Amino acid sequence: MGETQGLYKISKLAAHVPDLVVYSTLAKDIPYAEKFHGVLLFADVSGISAGKLSKVVIGDELSQYFLVIGRAVDEVRLAEGLAVAGTIILSPNAWELCDRDNIVIDRIENERAVKVRYMKREPSFSVEKYQDSVGAMVEHEHLTRDCVRKASRLTPNAELENTFRKYIMKTVLQKIDDGQPLEYLSEMRPATIVFVNLQFSGGQSEEGLCAAIHRAAIGIARQMVSHQGRINKVFMFDKGCTFLCLFGLPGDKREDERAHALQAACGIHDICQREFCNLKTVSIGVTTGPVFCGVVGHSVRHEYTVIGRKVNLAARLMMHYPGVVSCDSETCYYSKLPALYFNKLPKKAMKGIKDPGVLYQFMARKHSM
Repeated sequence: MGETQGLYKISKLAAHVPDLVVYSTLAKDIPYAEKFHGVLLFADVSGISAGKLSKVVIGDELSQYFLVIGRAVDEVRLAEGLAVAGTIILSPNAWELCDRDNIVIDRIENERAVKVRYMKREPSFSVEKYQDSVGAMVEHEHLTRDCVRKASRLTPNAELENTFRKYIMKTVLQKIDDGQPLEYLSEMRPATIVFVNLQFSGGQSEEGLCAAIHRAAIGIARQMVSHQGRINKVFMFDKGCTFLCLFGLPGDKREDERAHALQAACGIHDICQREFCNLKTVSIGVTTGPVFCGVVGHSVRHEYTVIGRKVNLAARLMMHYPGVVSCDSETCYYSKLPALYFNKLPKKAMKGIKDPGVLYQFMARKHSM
């Protein structure tokens, strides 16, 4: 019975972390980066990229985060500006690696990326032959019959379980430890979304970038702890590093969460500008409203995230109002902070956002809180 319960728990934990973490070496100093070759598929922008990548692990003894950096990440993110509904965009490197005789494409003006029209014939691809030839030097997971993901069959391992826990939000860990179905976490609830984007100066080494993102993660995590927020994920976006932070999750709900979210955003902005000489811009978008909070994905590989109009708006604010802490009218109103802390922002056209309402720049650093 004990072993069955242990197997159940480690498999539930493994479902929240990627194989890049599951099969990584445990005894490594944080931060660190590991190079690998891979293919990136971003379903949200219908973009495919391929090439050299690096897995970066950052954080501290309590909470750790992973992200993927490299040229292939930059290329697939550029596809967002080129893709429209129903299209597939191949990055320049991905197109170089394709069977060009079998794929009909349209060239994109002034771009090296291409748009896929159709495939002439159904591709015949032998995984075994690939692994024996081209893929001989590439790490891969061997196929297992009747098993979608090998990590779902991990046997109890206290050290590995402890490692997985560092990558999973406390909100989720509580449900797993209590043996409750994760469906209980899926709900529509009011929350406050904080997107933080750090644009670093070019020319630094991969090791330097890794160290800078690590230091930023530590600083942002401290602000989250002080104001009862959570870092949900870290990823590279538009040649910068982006942190998605959440306030108002189950167990963290408080009446003044909007004020705390704005204060945390202001603290993050000030710390990053003060401590990072290689940082060009710190941009933060904050929104408040109903969002879906819950677990999305397959039963053996999923993640806890937030989805909704307010999530999209926070991301757009972060990108369209660089260098400041911006927020929507709901965050401004429900924060109950003095009006002198807010400065009305000019309206801008934002992709996917029809009517964002009145937007503000949070100016608390110019006043005493």
